[in-house]
Amino acid sequence: MQARGRKRIAVEIAVTVTTVLDSQQGTIVDLTEDGALITGASMAQGSQIVIDLDGDSIFGRVMWSEVDRMGVRFPFPLGEGPLHAALEMARAAVNMPPLPRQAAAARGGFGRRVAR
Repeated sequence: MQARGRKRIAVEIAVTVTTVLDSQQGTIVDLTEDGALITGASMAQGSQIVIDLDGDSIFGRVMWSEVDRMGVRFPFPLGEGPLHAALEMARAAVNMPPLPRQAAAARGGFGRRVAR
């Protein structure tokens, strides 16, 4: 069994998933350049699909499917377009350094009184 090469990033991206016979609304909840986990939509395993986001179409194949979610693999790694931009923004948000304690205290913090 081959190990996964890229870290999955948590996102929440509303998309339309289409096959030749069906179209469903779903939400991508985790994403890499190679694939996605889509909830709220389910197509048959092995189906060729098109994911529509902001006028951009991304092709994929359903690798596994359950009643309310499915795993999709892209034939080519994402390298541009709105889905790739969303992935990069989510990745940057995950890697942001936390605020220093002093900066948080200067803002007043939650439930703390600041001496003035």
